[in-house]
Amino acid sequence: MNKNYINLFFGLFSLLAFSQTPEINFEAAYISVNEAEGTATLTVTISDSPDMTATVDVAVLANESTAVAGIDYVYTTETLTFASSGERTQSVIIDITDDSEMAPDNLIAFTLQNPTNSSIGEDNVAVVYILDNEAHTPEFTNTLGVTFGTSYAITVENPGSEIVAHDAETARLFVMNSGNASIEILDFSDPLNIGAISTIDLSAYGGSGTSVAIYNGIVAATAVPDEVGVNGTIIFMDTDGTILNTIEAGALPDMITFTPDGSKLLVANEGEPSQDYMTDPEGTISVVDLSEGVENLTQNDVTTLNFNDFDNKIDALKAKTVRIFGPNASVSQDLEPEYITVSADSQKAWVTLQENNAIAVIDLSTLEIIDIFPMGLKDHRLPKNALDTSNEMDFAFMASWPIKGMYMPDAIANYTVAGTNYYVTANEGDAREYDAFEEEINLEDMLLDATVFPNQAFLERKENLGKLNFSRVDGDLDNDGAYEELHAYGARSFSIYNGATGEQVYDSADDFERFTLEDEVYGAIFNTTNDENEFKNRSDNKGPEPETVIVEEINGAFYAIVGLERIGGFMVYNVTDPVAPIFEGYFSNRSTEPGEDVTGDLAPEGIIYVKPEDNATEKGLIVIANEVSATISVYTMENNNLSLKDVVAAKETFNLYPNPANATRVFFNKPTTFSLYDIQGRQLQQQKDATHIDLTSLNSGTYIVRNAKGESKKLLVK
Repeated sequence: MNKNYINLFFGLFSLLAFSQTPEINFEAAYISVNEAEGTATLTVTISDSPDMTATVDVAVLANESTAVAGIDYVYTTETLTFASSGERTQSVIIDITDDSEMAPDNLIAFTLQNPTNSSIGEDNVAVVYILDNEAHTPEFTNTLGVTFGTSYAITVENPGSEIVAHDAETARLFVMNSGNASIEILDFSDPLNIGAISTIDLSAYGGSGTSVAIYNGIVAATAVPDEVGVNGTIIFMDTDGTILNTIEAGALPDMITFTPDGSKLLVANEGEPSQDYMTDPEGTISVVDLSEGVENLTQNDVTTLNFNDFDNKIDALKAKTVRIFGPNASVSQDLEPEYITVSADSQKAWVTLQENNAIAVIDLSTLEIIDIFPMGLKDHRLPKNALDTSNEMDFAFMASWPIKGMYMPDAIANYTVAGTNYYVTANEGDAREYDAFEEEINLEDMLLDATVFPNQAFLERKENLGKLNFSRVDGDLDNDGAYEELHAYGARSFSIYNGATGEQVYDSADDFERFTLEDEVYGAIFNTTNDENEFKNRSDNKGPEPETVIVEEINGAFYAIVGLERIGGFMVYNVTDPVAPIFEGYFSNRSTEPGEDVTGDLAPEGIIYVKPEDNATEKGLIVIANEVSATISVYTMENNNLSLKDVVAAKETFNLYPNPANATRVFFNKPTTFSLYDIQGRQLQQQKDATHIDLTSLNSGTYIVRNAKGESKKLLVK
């Protein structure tokens, strides 16, 4: 090649290289600042020293910012200058207001604009996340004196601990081990030193077990076959695990409970579809009439309540915001009963329809489903409903966002105040995820209505809402293909509703995230999951996930105990005033070192309360079945003790010992007039002011002893 051409080529190359326009960017996409720091500093960089002085404006994006100029911060657009011989880095300082108001965290979005002798790069937006420094956790007194007692690990092959039930008469716990479809029977005679008694294998009735309950010495459990759409089984046994009878439930029996009077057993049959959605059984509730005794049960004693009467009301239900959305599903197929609570008078029941964001109401006197209450949506634009939505940052950002939460509760409980029933829900959230249909979607895959969301690109940032899961089937209000609302899963709270109307009277707002974040111990693993200690790794997916709830009357007041599936532990609230509950404390037992192997009690799935008069400690107990750790944890209530009144009542109640009996006599705790019946109800013995029962003529089995007051006790003869 001609030497002159070579020189010309390199000359032009050098000219183009050295005259390339330098690029200006923010150094970081975001920073955080506690409002007490007073200022925030953004750094702007230029890629090369410019040939001529370069400038750029740093301005606030008002539509994207939630902080208010002049109130939350002070800043006016600033022009930065980069000289050819000057620094390639410039700083912008924003004055941050340190107020005394307790409020959600907020943000300021900045942009680079109007460049001269330069160009603006891709990193042209930076966000300052301002963290409120007021304490949001109220002072709490732990009125009940809740104290961790012990944790017992189930050590069988494929251990599990899903649901727990307690029998005071035999001082035993019955634990549903979903890991291998069995019931673990545990010795609870010393509640702080639990021991194993036996394992009752239920695998002959199904590949997995789901629930267990007990009433008056009769244990009921549910087993589910592996094949979708095939009905499950209800297994009845005595407290030794001897199976007394089995009957058929509906498809996928998920929860089981006795009515308070023991006259009926209710089963929530969830009826989930197959992965290909070709099989979609109806969701139903089985009601079992126990009046003739469990050993005499036949399928004729089972009434199946379905939702067929609502099939022609699909449009009305959808208009009320009940979620009916499964592919080609009728109302009956789409509704999925999850959990049941029964009123104290055994006349009414409420059933969570979790995926449908609704509650079914049952009249147990007529055995009818009489109503379906929609649960509505939680407005996270409201300051009280702040939440942390991303696992991207290493700090919590509890903020308001233009999204709505679907309550979608798992467990439900109820109580009565001044003659009014209230039901209480643990608002977990649960999306349908099947091979043929998955309802979750990320924001980047959605088209938002630009008149409602003019800032979709900003919301899509992974630090904001870009990591959060939304529903693809909800929110397009006018069916034009663009979403006017963003519906997220769960409400990260518990709620209280009027049982007659379905009206919400209370929601715990952002308490659960606030209280765990500001906890001196568990704040280090805020919004972690249940099998690792990683800060915030569930913030983009339902947060703490309230899973289970009970309501109990203790010391003359009503208390709600709410288990958190992800971070673990439980919240206690005094709910005696349903519209103004009082936070009593957060309690947990798990390790907290980020990055270290997690130990302790993980993923509470079932909670029960054991009265002081029903256990050897003579204190109230909270007993929890923890699914992931396969443990039973026990907490004592130091301020819930066996009172003199309780002692007198206990002495006035007749008792039998030993029971179970393996001798020739069983004794009363005081002289008792009694009648003895077999399980079929036939009277075998009767005696006045007896000190014992002669067992020599009795075969091994279950018997009922009734005193002159009509009180009954079950007697087990070995």
